[in-house]
Amino acid sequence: MLTPTLISLYVTWVLLIVLAYSVFVLYRHFGQLYVNSPAGRAEQGPEVGSALLSATGLDTLGRSVVLPTSQRTILLFADVTCDLCAGIRDSSSVLTDFADRLSVIVACGGSQQDVSAWAGRAPDFMQVICDEKLAIAGRYKVDTLPYAIAVDASGIVKAKSIVNGSEGLLWAVHQALDIGLVSENHSSEVTGT
Repeated sequence: MLTPTLISLYVTWVLLIVLAYSVFVLYRHFGQLYVNSPAGRAEQGPEVGSALLSATGLDTLGRSVVLPTSQRTILLFADVTCDLCAGIRDSSSVLTDFADRLSVIVACGGSQQDVSAWAGRAPDFMQVICDEKLAIAGRYKVDTLPYAIAVDASGIVKAKSIVNGSEGLLWAVHQALDIGLVSENHSSEVTGT
């Protein structure tokens, strides 16, 4: 009589664990669908027009980086495992002409060693912060990469968007510097607002 009771108790616990796992998997699946939807992308990042929250980190050279900076800034979010992020890094040379008028800071996910290797191929004007535990990305509510936030000199968020190429980088620069767009055909490279 005790054996059937124990068996039913074990079966109940196994079913409860399977149910909990299934709920978690469904929650994650629908959460990812929402994050990748236009509405989810629009809600990512800080609100346009709001003050950028403060954050600090060390760049790959060991220098302290404090956000927001006192000058116009493009804050990029990347990861060492993201191929599109590597493409953005490699095409970031289009920002060279603007390096004296704004700072470009990249919060890159990955281990310190991997981020240092990733940053080795970045232009010298970029400061790359190792965001190993994604604390900076979490602070700014960024879930989809690569992502850019344009900030003016007073620390106000001017624009935010997923960035898909060099035109997206130029779009972010033009938003931070309050100058016109390079071309009217930027929507294929920049998604969101």
